[in-house]
Amino acid sequence: MAADIEIKLYDDSDKERWDAFVGSSNNGTIFHLQKFLDYHDSGKFDFHHLIFEKDHNIFAVLPGQLKDGVFKSPMGASFGGFVIKDISYDTVTEIVDLFLKYARDNNFREIYLTHPLIVYNRILTQNIEYALLHRGFEHHVDLYSSVIDLKAHFDLEHYDKKARNAVRKAIRSGIGVEIGNDFEKFYPILLENKRKFNLGPTHTLEELERIDKLLPGKLKLFLAKKDGKMIGGSLIFICNDNTLIDFYIAQDYSYQEFRPINLVLHEIIRWGHDNGYRYFDIGVNQDTASDNPMDLNESLIAFKFRLGARCILRTTLHFKI
Repeated sequence: MAADIEIKLYDDSDKERWDAFVGSSNNGTIFHLQKFLDYHDSGKFDFHHLIFEKDHNIFAVLPGQLKDGVFKSPMGASFGGFVIKDISYDTVTEIVDLFLKYARDNNFREIYLTHPLIVYNRILTQNIEYALLHRGFEHHVDLYSSVIDLKAHFDLEHYDKKARNAVRKAIRSGIGVEIGNDFEKFYPILLENKRKFNLGPTHTLEELERIDKLLPGKLKLFLAKKDGKMIGGSLIFICNDNTLIDFYIAQDYSYQEFRPINLVLHEIIRWGHDNGYRYFDIGVNQDTASDNPMDLNESLIAFKFRLGARCILRTTLHFKI
């Protein structure tokens, strides 16, 4: 019975079975893997990862950080929250109740959980989210993510007219797209793009190269070139067997008139469809200049909408003890 499930604090000896569980779970992603989290320098975060198990059989894992009484999941990754298999609701509630008891016993003050979007689930279910809300968690923030269903939108005829014309213009202009891992040449373009918005990339160049070595084949860099020169690209992470996420998009704006990014996204969509992925998460659309995290960059939403992207909420839940 689920009532016999116990909590174990993760240690390095659990790494192999943790990652095996994430790989076989219903909602686990690359960001939940210990192999991914290993790209961070030792001691950078106060990691406090939890395993929920019975007789050494894992029912759930929860990566996170505990600092000054505040537990945050994810920490050092894009998604966190509970990773579970397709288990019954009563087992899910047992796990949530056990976690809240653990939190109180260990003097947690607050909890923040950001689960993957529902499209990352192999089997669509929101058991864990409902159980958390039922036990008193509240919505902290909901972000607008643009997601393409690769079964429904995967080629030119599935885009609107403006998007189709942009892709065709890129092709007529001699833009080519290839898949590679030349992070060193792509990174300066990315840096320059981020400066336009007074931002910096989440990862350093060295960190991207480290992740690529830790998880070979899970990062795909789609590069746009004209006359042999790299003029832009997009870095996607293969999150699990179901879903891709676009982590970085950047271009040399002196070539913007040739619409290289339109062609890059078109090639990612076709590649994702042809390789059996169901969803392509093109990322959130928040106005980075606003103090309100829910204010939107509406032109960005419109750009993605023309490719077939629709809104899926990226939710962070909060609990105050």
